[in-house]
Amino acid sequence: MWRVRSALVFIKLAMINDVLPIHHAEILRNNLAFVDWLSPLDHVGLFALLAASCYARQISNGAGVLIGFTSDSAYQSKNLTWLRAKFANFVYIDRVIIGAKSQGRGYGRLLYEDFEAFAHENGYTRLVCEVNTKPDNPGSHLFHQKLGFTPCGDMGIASTNKCVRYYEKQI
Repeated sequence: MWRVRSALVFIKLAMINDVLPIHHAEILRNNLAFVDWLSPLDHVGLFALLAASCYARQISNGAGVLIGFTSDSAYQSKNLTWLRAKFANFVYIDRVIIGAKSQGRGYGRLLYEDFEAFAHENGYTRLVCEVNTKPDNPGSHLFHQKLGFTPCGDMGIASTNKCVRYYEKQI
């Protein structure tokens, strides 16, 4: 039984690969579809985000993507600044997008497991992220809690009229 399970895990993880230019259009389409819970992103912004990231992987030809940064990254954002003031030695999930047609297939879980393995292999002790509370994203809150993330703070972002809840998971 463990051989079958190991084979399935290998097959699923083989679907996860680096983000390549061929995936950019799909990532931007999916970002636009969920822009209320993300932030706007164009080709230039995506290129800059990918260039600065420590982790940028996609699944199923861009149907899902996770982009992350280390706590000591040169990348700057309001969320990352808030997290740096609270924690050290972490990896930050800046953006995870699963296209509407691909939701419910386990792609998000697989990307998070891959990112957690990356963090562990590189000596990081915590995963962190934020989820919108205004506008609320209840599905994402539930997803993170099921994966073992716990809330660790809230912040309002006046410039965007959004509020977020921060989550952490010690690894």
